[in-house]
Amino acid sequence: MKTKSLLLSGLLSLLSAAAFAQTPVAPPSGQLTQESAEIRKDNNEVRRDTRDVRRDNAQIANERKDIAKDQRQINTERAERNADQRRENRDIKSGNLSDAKKMDVARRQEQREINAARRDLNKDKTNLAHARADRNKDVAARSDERHERNVAVAKRHRDMRTTH
Repeated sequence: MKTKSLLLSGLLSLLSAAAFAQTPVAPPSGQLTQESAEIRKDNNEVRRDTRDVRRDNAQIANERKDIAKDQRQINTERAERNADQRRENRDIKSGNLSDAKKMDVARRQEQREINAARRDLNKDKTNLAHARADRNKDVAARSDERHERNVAVAKRHRDMRTTH
């Protein structure tokens, strides 16, 4: 019995010694910490780009609202101009040329204002198109940066597995 217990305790001590003799996991090497810092920096850049894209989206939405408002205003001015034209035509038919001449001058002025508003509206549409293009480029760049970051993370994980 003594021999069995002595043999059993010796066997257990060998197993426990083998378990405790394992080397502890070494902290990540300098290269891995550098890669981690680069990945954190890339993550911050992606977040910053995402924030910029959100702001661009909000700006584009506001510009679209302004364009729609300007378009409604142009439409109402056009309706007023057309009503003036109808009154002018009615005055010409009735033979009242002096009132027709006054309305013609007023209508021409309104048409100039409408044309100016339409030009501004077209410029706004062009600016909106440029803003959308810039936003789309930012989104594409952000996607590329995400891809690069994911590749770096995968490489880091692969390196960590090979060092352990």
